Amino acid sequence: MALRSLTVVDIDEAPTRKRKVAAPKKVTPKAKKRPNLEATTVDPDLYVSAETTEKVKVSLAMPTTPKKAAAKKTTKKAPTKKVAVKKAVAKKTTKAKVAPLPEPALETAVEHDHNHDDNHDHTPLSWVPSRAISNKDKIAIKRHPLGHLLLEKKLREAGFRGGISSDRKVLEKYSTDESIFHIRPQIVIQPKDRKDVETAVKLIAVETKRFTSLSLTPRAAGTGLSGGSLTDSIVIDVAPHLTHIAEAKSTKEGATIVCEPGAMWRDVEKRLRKADSYIPSYTSSKDICTIGGSIANNAAGPDSLRYGHCAEWVESMDVVLHDGNTYTLKPLSFKELKSLTKEKHAYARIAREIFAILEKNEALIENGRPKTQKNSAGYALWDVISTNVEDFKKGKGTFDLARIISGSQGTVGIIVNLTIKAIKIQKNTTLIALPLFKLEDAAKSIVTALKYNPINVEIFDALTFDLALKNPDFFKTRLQGMDYYKVILSMYTTFHIRFGRQTPEFTILITLDEAATKATSAQEIAAKVSA
Repeated sequence: MALRSLTVVDIDEAPTRKRKVAAPKKVTPKAKKRPNLEATTVDPDLYVSAETTEKVKVSLAMPTTPKKAAAKKTTKKAPTKKVAVKKAVAKKTTKAKVAPLPEPALETAVEHDHNHDDNHDHTPLSWVPSRAISNKDKIAIKRHPLGHLLLEKKLREAGFRGGISSDRKVLEKYSTDESIFHIRPQIVIQPKDRKDVETAVKLIAVETKRFTSLSLTPRAAGTGLSGGSLTDSIVIDVAPHLTHIAEAKSTKEGATIVCEPGAMWRDVEKRLRKADSYIPSYTSSKDICTIGGSIANNAAGPDSLRYGHCAEWVESMDVVLHDGNTYTLKPLSFKELKSLTKEKHAYARIAREIFAILEKNEALIENGRPKTQKNSAGYALWDVISTNVEDFKKGKGTFDLARIISGSQGTVGIIVNLTIKAIKIQKNTTLIALPLFKLEDAAKSIVTALKYNPINVEIFDALTFDLALKNPDFFKTRLQGMDYYKVILSMYTTFHIRFGRQTPEFTILITLDEAATKATSAQEIAAKVSA
């Protein structure tokens, strides 16, 4: 994913402002200006750089038509009425091909004071994903320009220290992720820390009473395939600043590590290697995804066949809920749950209501559990209590709302800190590569392989095998020294001699641990799987 760094200074961060609003008098045709109701952002060329410019005049929501052309068209309009600025922004005409009612120009003189408090960023935006999207792919979105425009100013007034931008170019780049969708947000914010997240959530909770279209959607690396990070309102990007990773602590099973949601999986993995451990639910995109994004999506990977999804490796998490407060979610006993539900806050209310749902509908929920090994659909109610309700009330098992947050893609709360469990890296593993020349043999072979409790089972098709044969340079850039020549020699001799130049329909890769191969030899397992 290409990453770019932009230098943008938000106009609301300047402490000195002089605002001139034209009086609602009759406007002469020459002075009439039509607002562009689709434009809810400031032109990027009008943003101020504190290092190079002291003073600039910024016009918001101004038309792009020349003055003469505008005057010519306005002479055909009915006499201008006295209309307040706020009403003119919201009002639209229903007649075809007729411009909106004129709006007095809103001008702001911005002067940068070098002596003011510099607790906020002057270079707020970074980590912007890059992808060109054609106009045909864009989706028309209903927006609330006034609410979003006011929000930028209100965030600064509330003490938000991170980056804020409504720059059109930035918004366009946040309109896509790795999914097929294109949805343009109104504002992008990048919190500096947990306090910034709380500030944003509290402010949105208040402002949604006036502007119901406002919402807050968390985003990390943007590698999701389902479009969970896209919104037509406000993106809160945790990847630029919430990236702290603590040192791994060794345990009997492996290790635990504390990190923030914007930490890259690859960086967390490096820390865990020092403790000879790894998170077994790692995804195939671990080199480009974040820990927080993976857990919010309840991602899974090759080793999930045995070790499950990311949610199963969360020891605890700190989450900002809808009331703007941070709560620590972790497994609770029945006694701890009863104590929690007596309190009066968002976490207590949610825990109380979720337990009531589980208690009343236990059989229905359990029957709805998907019969698949992998499920990232979210809201896994059946996993909240580790046992059944009756046993839980007797003191067995735990109640864990982190299972609801995992997989919810930020719709329930925003993760600000995580404690993750890891296991020891497997030693003396055995890989069995099994070529299958008939499609009907694949299912039977995999079912047989599962009897030996493999760490993972992977499969690739004839096209992948053929591409490997035709592109030896792929291996040259990834293997060093003699390893490259050994792999190439083995691959080509296998294809030409053992396979008789026939490409397998499928190739199955089965990874077994030491316990499996001690109980049954790898040769015997391979013979049974291929029989």
